[in-house]
Amino acid sequence: MKFSRRRFLTHALGTSLVGLTGYSSFRQFVPSLPEINIDFPGKNLGHTLRKASITLPENIPTVHTNIAIIGSGAAALTVAWQLSRAGRNDYLLLEGPEYNGNNRGEIQYGVPYPTGAHYLPLPSVESTHIQQLLTDLKLYQDGKYDELAMIQIPSERLFYQQHWQEGLLPENDLDSKRFFRFVEQTSNQRGQDGKRLFAIPLVSSSDDNQWRMLEKITFAQWLQQQGYRSTTLLWYLDYCCRDDYGQGINQVSAWAGLHYFCARDNQQSEHSTVLSWPDGLNELSQRMRQFCQLQSVQHWPKSVQLPLPIALNASALSISEHDQGVRILMQTAHGECYWLEANHAVCAMPLYIAAYVVKNMAQYGFDPAKHMPAYAPWIVGNFLMRGLPAEAAGVPLSWDNVLYQGKGLGYVVATHQQIRQGPPAYTSFTTYTALNHDTPANIRRWMLSASPAEIYAQVASELESIYGVQLRSQVLQARLTLRGHAMAVPQPGYLSNPGLLALRNHHSRLHFAHSDLSGFSIFEEASYWGMQAAEHILGL
Repeated sequence: MKFSRRRFLTHALGTSLVGLTGYSSFRQFVPSLPEINIDFPGKNLGHTLRKASITLPENIPTVHTNIAIIGSGAAALTVAWQLSRAGRNDYLLLEGPEYNGNNRGEIQYGVPYPTGAHYLPLPSVESTHIQQLLTDLKLYQDGKYDELAMIQIPSERLFYQQHWQEGLLPENDLDSKRFFRFVEQTSNQRGQDGKRLFAIPLVSSSDDNQWRMLEKITFAQWLQQQGYRSTTLLWYLDYCCRDDYGQGINQVSAWAGLHYFCARDNQQSEHSTVLSWPDGLNELSQRMRQFCQLQSVQHWPKSVQLPLPIALNASALSISEHDQGVRILMQTAHGECYWLEANHAVCAMPLYIAAYVVKNMAQYGFDPAKHMPAYAPWIVGNFLMRGLPAEAAGVPLSWDNVLYQGKGLGYVVATHQQIRQGPPAYTSFTTYTALNHDTPANIRRWMLSASPAEIYAQVASELESIYGVQLRSQVLQARLTLRGHAMAVPQPGYLSNPGLLALRNHHSRLHFAHSDLSGFSIFEEASYWGMQAAEHILGL
C-alpha cells in the first residue's frame, strides 16, 4: 500500500520543517532541483555483452597468471584474502566495471558515503568465516568488536502517525508478539539432520523437508495461512524483505522470509547490532585490499615481474575452460585487449553477466534460460547537504530512518557517528529504494528511459514527504546510483533450483563464487562462496 504524499507533506508544513509560511505562499515558491548526478555502473558493458557487439583488435597478445579472480565484490576479495593468508600472491584480480562491486563508496565535500551495501550484522554462530575475516582485519580482537564500527544510539527510528518513534516495528500488537515469539522459538530449533532450521551461510541450514516445503509458497501466503492480519506487522515484514531481498512478502518464498528473522541468532530485530562505516561496506572492502597488499594498476604491468597480487582495472569479455586451464579475453578500462591464460580462475561475477561471458554455461549444469534467478532493481541515492535539516518531534535523528508505508526503505545518515561531536558542516542522507511496484523488467526499462528529474522524484519522495520540498535548498548534490540487477531474489523454488545447486557443487579449473549461488545477496553468503573457491584452489 503506497503512502499518501499529501498527508505527509501537509504534516511537514505543519511542523515548520519548511518554515512558518502558509501553504498558499509555500506553493508559490518551490526550490529548483539540486545538481543531479546519475551513475549506472556496469550498464554499458552489460548491454555490450548482451548484444555481442564487441569489436576486437587484431593480434591480441597473450599474458599469463597462475590464478585469475574475475570481479571485485565481496566474493572476489574473499578469494584474495584467503589466498593471501595462505601465503599465495600469484593471482590477478580483474576488477570489472565497478571498483568493489556492490560495496563501492565515494567521498564528496569531505563526506564518505555508500553507493551500495552499508552494514554488516554481527556474525552468527555458523559464520565462522566472517569472524575469521573480522579478526584478520583487526575489527574483532580480545572478544570485542571495533567500537568505531559499532552503530551508536539512537540507531533506528520510524516516522509513524506523524511523529518519530524508536525502532522500526510500528506497533507491538498481538500479531506482532505472536510472530516474534515464533521467531524466538524457531531460531534455535534444529531439523532431523541436527542443523539449525535457518542459518547463515545458507548451506549450514537444515535440509529438513518439513521446513524446506516452505520454499514452495510465498511469505505472504504463509502469513495468511497462519492467521496474521495486523496491517502494521505485515508492512514491517514486507519492509524487511524488501530491505534484504529487494522484493516484498508477495514475491519472496516463505522459507526466505523466515530465514531473514531466524538465521542470525535472534540478533536480527528492530534493535539489531551491526557494523558500519560512513561509506558502508566500502571500508570493509578497502581493508581486505590492504590485508592482501593488492596493487591497483590501470594497464597490464609489463614492467612488473609477476607473481604479485595485482588488481587490474579490466573486465572479462569471455571465459573458456580447457584441459590445461582457463582462457580469458580481458579488456582494460583504456581499451587494451589481452588473452589471459590462467591455471585456475574464479568467476566471481553475477550470474546474469556470467551467462554472457562464460562459454557454454550449460556444461556446468546451469542453463540460463531455465535457472537464472530474478533480479531486483534498486536505486541508491546520496543527498549531499550543508548541515542537517530541522527535525520533527519525537526520537532524534538516527543512523537508520524509515517512513511508515513509504515508497523506499528510508535513509541512512553517513555522519551519524560524528553527531555527538556537534552538527557536521556537511552530511549525506543515503536513501535506499527497492523498486518492486512493477515487474523488474519494466522497471529496468524505466531506468533506461527516465530523465534525471524523474529519477530524482522517485528517490527523493520520502525525504521531501518528511522535510518538505524546501529540503532542495539544502541539498548541494544528489548522486543517484541505479542498479538494474542489484540482487538475486529468493522467490519460491530458489532452494531447489537445479542450476544453482550444480554451480554450488561444481569443481574444476573454473570456480564459481558469488552470492547468487545462495539465491540472495548478503555479504556473508558472497564471502562464503569466495572462501570455498579459494579452498579448492589451495587443495584444502
